[in-house]
Amino acid sequence: MLRFLVPVLRSNIFLLMTFSGAVAYTVKLHLDCFLKAKNSDFCIKKVEFDGNERVSDVLLLKTSGLKYKSNIFSHSVQDVKDKLESITWIKSATVQRKLPDTIYVRVAERTPIAILQSKYKLYLIDQDGKILENDGVGNFGNLPIVVGEGAEKEFDQLLRCLDRFHKIRKQLVFAVRIGRRRWNIKINKGITVKLPESGVMHALGILEEISDDNGFFNEDIESIDLRMLDRVIVTKKNK
Repeated sequence: MLRFLVPVLRSNIFLLMTFSGAVAYTVKLHLDCFLKAKNSDFCIKKVEFDGNERVSDVLLLKTSGLKYKSNIFSHSVQDVKDKLESITWIKSATVQRKLPDTIYVRVAERTPIAILQSKYKLYLIDQDGKILENDGVGNFGNLPIVVGEGAEKEFDQLLRCLDRFHKIRKQLVFAVRIGRRRWNIKINKGITVKLPESGVMHALGILEEISDDNGFFNEDIESIDLRMLDRVIVTKKNK
């Protein structure tokens, strides 16, 4: 019985391998046909961009490497995605083929939250601390300026704290990272506020309490030191 089964098993394995090889060959053949197709049905006639406001369609198309009239299957979706995400303003990209002749691209852009001053140059940064291309910094003059080692990575956390204290948040002009440990912030009328290493929320709460209804302070004040949680040290300007 065993002697009879061995040839049968070998025969079935051979047939299975033959069938698998035929399927693989057929798939490859069809793919090759698509790639080599001269039929205009499979040539790119339209590239649609969605979600971009600051990055132009022209730049997206140029960076993507997509070519009109090229075969729609000759472009790797992942490769196009990677190229688009190399643009600093692009946080993420989704690329889809819409057969027979359209490529659809949806992007999510980064949102600047501050202007980083580094080595006498200005750069826009987003919440991840990503430094964006500095073209158009002048269009975001309402954003606070941040300075100091590691400031771009830590500023979003400070901003989240400030967002709970609206009177202070709207007065923020400048933020300086001190020794990668804490912040000094400049608010209206050039007043410097020295924040502690820990207990920032508590300190900001005190700062908002001692401000007026609009978040403003006396013009004579030069600095407010909140580094010690049990006291507030106010320094006046010399006249």
